[in-house]
Amino acid sequence: MRSAFYYNNWLYTLVGYLVELFGGKSFEEQVKETVFDPLEMKQTCFVSDKEFDQLGDGEFAQPYQEGGGDPDNRTLYPVPKRAMKYIGIHNPAGGIISTSGDMAKYMIAVMDALNEKEGAKLSKAVLESVTEPLTLMGMQLGDGTLIEKPTFNATFKDSGYGYGHIIGTYRGYKYVNHGGSTYGHYSYITVIPSLNIGVFTVISGNNYHNTNMWRMQKPMHIYMLDKMMGEEMWLNAENICTFPKPWIEEETEIFEGAKRGTVDVEAEAVSPKDAARFIGNYSNPVYPVLMLKLEDSALKFEMGNSNGSVVEIYNKTDNEKRLVVILNMPTDALNLPDTEKTVAYLYYQDTTLDINDKIERVELELGLERYPFKRNHSTACRHLTLLIFGALIVELLLSYD
Repeated sequence: MRSAFYYNNWLYTLVGYLVELFGGKSFEEQVKETVFDPLEMKQTCFVSDKEFDQLGDGEFAQPYQEGGGDPDNRTLYPVPKRAMKYIGIHNPAGGIISTSGDMAKYMIAVMDALNEKEGAKLSKAVLESVTEPLTLMGMQLGDGTLIEKPTFNATFKDSGYGYGHIIGTYRGYKYVNHGGSTYGHYSYITVIPSLNIGVFTVISGNNYHNTNMWRMQKPMHIYMLDKMMGEEMWLNAENICTFPKPWIEEETEIFEGAKRGTVDVEAEAVSPKDAARFIGNYSNPVYPVLMLKLEDSALKFEMGNSNGSVVEIYNKTDNEKRLVVILNMPTDALNLPDTEKTVAYLYYQDTTLDINDKIERVELELGLERYPFKRNHSTACRHLTLLIFGALIVELLLSYD
């Protein structure tokens, strides 16, 4: 059982499956019937819909993602539609395609319902229940930047999490917000119901570390909220581009965002003898099985629909060894050179005395998170244990009158 806030897209996919079981229709159909159609969001669909397939040039904002390589000289690559279509299996977590106009309709409908406006098209009771904090947040989602007084001119702070909604305060007013990202798109929405104001932004760019993206959008929202609230503007065209400077002068790892600092490392292929210690399946209760195997005398990585080559690096600075996975992801925009592909890291504890002993535990670092995996000693492969048992429990509940 979790004892602290931890965001997980897979569990929203599970929630979508539960919606289908209880509602008797697909998740997409129910969202259209209860939200899109009543609000006349006619330019909104899912990436799995035929409407998305039929969008021509100029009707869909071309997303871009950056390659890896030199952090100060990266290349932007266009993300093709086939990459966006892949997200369709996770529609409940982030498969909606929309416009600023339709999102404005949604924000207005939310505020109308919460403010009990006559003719409101959404349920106040439902919105109140999903925007009530259920747990405290020890960090800000997507960015460790704490925008608080007295360091900054005002406090914009996420504090609680409800059902899919982040709750916080700005200038003493309660806001509800959330951010989301896919391959090349970053969206962010903030609503202050009591003032009947809201902001929605979407941008395109780097997909490897989202810290800079959230750090860019948060000041944009603060600027627009101040303007609508009639408050003194403390962000402008000059300092918003250098944020969090000048308020915070010293850059830290948190504020580095998408930049990958250069470190004094040596990289080399994992020898077949050393690879034997890693070969096997590793399990995590929520994520697909992580497989490490030997192919053509080279250590290979496989997890779900992603795979990659594994090399070992030695960081001279802190005497740490770790494995680097050069990923071939199904959603990569192009056949990128290895120097610009997404990379993940596998951390491991090497405390054994015998070089023939197997590594029992690895930690997969991808983006801003680390996920622990333990060697699976059983012969059966365990895939998405939590999702499978969750679905099974619901099926059993539905079988009883």
